[in-house]
Amino acid sequence: MFKNKALIPIAVVVFVDLLGFSIILPLLPYYASTFHASPQMIGYLVASYSICQFFAGPIMGGLSDRVGRRPLLIYSQLGSMAGFILLGVANSLPILFLSRIIDGVSGGNLTIAQAYIADVTPPEERSGAMAIIGIGFGMGFILGPPIGGFLATQFGFAAPAFVAAFLALSSTSLTTFYLKEHQHVRDANAKTGLDYYKRVLEYLRDAKLRPLLMIFFFFALPFSLYVSMFSLFAKIELKFTAEDVGWFLMFVGLLGVLWQGAVIRPLVRAIGELMSLRLGLIAMVIGLVGLAFARTIPALGVIAVFFSFGTGVTRPTLTSILTQFSPPERKGGVLGVSSSLESASRSIAPILGGWLIGGLHPNWIGYAGGAFAAVAVVLAFMMHRDSHEIASQS
Repeated sequence: MFKNKALIPIAVVVFVDLLGFSIILPLLPYYASTFHASPQMIGYLVASYSICQFFAGPIMGGLSDRVGRRPLLIYSQLGSMAGFILLGVANSLPILFLSRIIDGVSGGNLTIAQAYIADVTPPEERSGAMAIIGIGFGMGFILGPPIGGFLATQFGFAAPAFVAAFLALSSTSLTTFYLKEHQHVRDANAKTGLDYYKRVLEYLRDAKLRPLLMIFFFFALPFSLYVSMFSLFAKIELKFTAEDVGWFLMFVGLLGVLWQGAVIRPLVRAIGELMSLRLGLIAMVIGLVGLAFARTIPALGVIAVFFSFGTGVTRPTLTSILTQFSPPERKGGVLGVSSSLESASRSIAPILGGWLIGGLHPNWIGYAGGAFAAVAVVLAFMMHRDSHEIASQS
């Protein structure tokens, strides 16, 4: 995984960032419930972070193309730390909202990390290198949710927030003292502020990028629906405690590390990036629809295998293909657009999930998620380029 030594510092930074993120995310529905929040209001709370990140992502990616990755990464990490501290001292639902908004406004860690990885890896090695992000997710979900569940049970909901703040501070220190700024093709004309969104529309109109960005959106939407709403689904439908949710998400994270650490590279070599992408999306559909029917621990384990395989294969292959189609001086900008689309999905998914759970039935998050992922499958099968053809255009 680390033949390229430049990847080691960014891998550590990504892991620490995602560990802090994963500690608090599964607990938000339980935390908000202490302030008598409805399922719909919990959906709005989870979405508030992503709505802010939706606007911040492209700006952060564009700025990183202009001034470098490292300064923007430090800013983003400090914002996360401030948001976690406020989360820990929250004594009302509005303060919970404010804490997530602050974190969202400064969001962009993963966008910049992806751009950094693209800077230091050749196109033919990028899928495997991008798996670092997925491994970070997996390792974060192995350790974060059970740690968060234990801390919340033993010491209250403020404790996981303060631990997450400490991790954000640690990540900032790692970036400051150990992460080197590598040379990349800088775009002196990179847009910031509202003007940048004109470029977002340009990317979406690009005939080569648009299908990939649409696949990314319909991958990210059901993924966000699962991640943001599973704890509420499990609380209502399966009677899970915060600790139960933590242990289950740890299992999902362990599977994710297995797929991305041991499977993604040989799979891509054997069948190519595009076929790997299609296979991953199909597995994701099966896992999401299966969630609506799973009522026992073994059944949940089976759907976790499908879902984690699907997401573990899809994210790095799709991100790699995106960077190969991107102009060299605008990789950060294109990844910022994909991050913005993911933030849009994270804005839509919790609100939709809250209304589905509160207004219809918790099972509907499985039905809806499977339908969205099926759209991505159709779009992926409409593409007719194998990985070698894609790589030749990078």
